[in-house]
Amino acid sequence: MEYANLLEIMRLNADEASLPFKKAVLNTSVPIIGCTVPFVRSLAKNCTLEEAESFPVHDWYEVDLLHGMLVADCKLTFSQKSPLLAEFADTIENWAVCDSSVVKVPRAERELYFTFFCDMLASDKPFVCRYGTVDLLSNFLDAEHIDAVFAQLGAITQWGSYYVDMGAAWLIATAMVKCREQTVLYMQTDGRRVLNKFTYNKALQKMRDSYRVSEADKQWTHAIKMI
Repeated sequence: MEYANLLEIMRLNADEASLPFKKAVLNTSVPIIGCTVPFVRSLAKNCTLEEAESFPVHDWYEVDLLHGMLVADCKLTFSQKSPLLAEFADTIENWAVCDSSVVKVPRAERELYFTFFCDMLASDKPFVCRYGTVDLLSNFLDAEHIDAVFAQLGAITQWGSYYVDMGAAWLIATAMVKCREQTVLYMQTDGRRVLNKFTYNKALQKMRDSYRVSEADKQWTHAIKMI
């Protein structure tokens, strides 16, 4: 699809009334046309990765979103795909593009991707760090990897960056559902040392907000809250 045609389709399907809300929620410096995420995802089915790679970065939010979706979903080997993911991650500047571009990791290459996304947590770029975090959250919260995931949180250097803190809190709250015993132990031990107060307490809050966490565990979160 030609870039001009893509923009025309996006503008014809924009909801301009939602623009003030989108601008406030997305907190992006990139101009917004006003398309929904599902609509952009449907457009991605009619674009190729090669086309998306040729589109300008940070011209429009929806174009960045489409690009991220295509990179995340492309059927390439790890050696072919990982440089594209690294290049894309380096351009992320808002949470929606980050969180909408998560990779569904193939079983045959799980350990390669695990190391790849773990390494992102040490980045000095907050959204590269968050991108690694949400990909770990989506693919590696299991008995085999959870201890290494928690250990890797210690590599984060960008604590205090809101979107890094929130991404880590989201990961920990999800881990409480999938790997409860390891998460309880982490929050009682290393988590109190590694996490800043905001992230630690936000993870507990997200546990309380989850319908998948028991009432007893929600009461436990009050007992260990950082004061």
